[in-house]
Amino acid sequence: MFNVVRLVGLFAGLMVVTSFARAHHSQAGIFDSAKNIEVAGVIKSVSWRNPHGQILLSVKDEKGVETVWDVETASIAILRNRGADGSSVLVGDKVTIAGSPSMRNKPELLARSVLLPSGYEFTFGSAQAYFPEGKAGRVIGRGKIDGDAEAAKAKADGIYRVWSTIMSDPAAFPIFKGGYPLTAAAKAALAKWNPRDNVLLKCGNKGTPLIMITPLPVDFTKVGDNIVMRLEENDAQRTIHMNPKDVAPAAHTQFGYSRGHFEGTTLVVETDHLTAAYFDHEGTPQSDQIKTVERFIPNADYTRLDYTLTTTDPVNFEHAFELKRYFVWRPGDYVHPYECLDRFEPGK
Repeated sequence: MFNVVRLVGLFAGLMVVTSFARAHHSQAGIFDSAKNIEVAGVIKSVSWRNPHGQILLSVKDEKGVETVWDVETASIAILRNRGADGSSVLVGDKVTIAGSPSMRNKPELLARSVLLPSGYEFTFGSAQAYFPEGKAGRVIGRGKIDGDAEAAKAKADGIYRVWSTIMSDPAAFPIFKGGYPLTAAAKAALAKWNPRDNVLLKCGNKGTPLIMITPLPVDFTKVGDNIVMRLEENDAQRTIHMNPKDVAPAAHTQFGYSRGHFEGTTLVVETDHLTAAYFDHEGTPQSDQIKTVERFIPNADYTRLDYTLTTTDPVNFEHAFELKRYFVWRPGDYVHPYECLDRFEPGK
């Protein structure tokens, strides 16, 4: 029987991958990133989709009793972002999957790497190998960006181009890292947060400013007097009103009301009229009094876009504070349809 489940402890490579996964899909409190296990079995199904991928793995004990492990993986959007190709992970293959175990004592795993029957390691596009075979250079799964780089170069005009994320650089991703100046009310609300009730684990939409954690492509387009910012994640669109005479509606919405202006080449965006929601991916609250100021700062040749987010919310934060990240221009990347699908849970 192919029935191995082995605890192998903490290792640095896993921490890199689980940090991006927690940041993007809110797995804090669900998977134990301080541990790594290896689970060996036969792949029953593979689903590359958003907001995360999924492998169902059949593991049998000495008596032939089957347990189906629910393995969460990087999403199709993340694979695309990394130029990775998951076609080597096939139904029916006997594999070993390494990753973070569930904190609920259930057969669940946040995958880091897959050791394939060919003796090659599939790393979901990450640069860090885990298995000895991968460390020896036997890594498979790298693909290529599928866009037209020359067409993208011809079309690019200042800030109006597609911007992407280098996920391996903590300065680029994630932007929300905790340590905020929380009020007593915010601390009390955060203490009640249940990670399993988080809508962001499913196809729930992130609002402003949380949507700006995205590791997926974004672009800017002129539409009349306004600028439209499209984000691949959740097929989100933010309208930035550039006419100072425009008047905000009374209603508060998911993305609020954004007013923009240029200071040189820097796009400055001020947003209010936001609904109360999660401020970050780990349950920090925001009230409908929140206001943000964003600065999109290109370098001289428009290959990098530095981003700063200044937040004010008198209900949840004791004072204003600033978060930073950056985007890069990778000609050939483009904003894809998100096509989100909630996960299948075995036994339900």
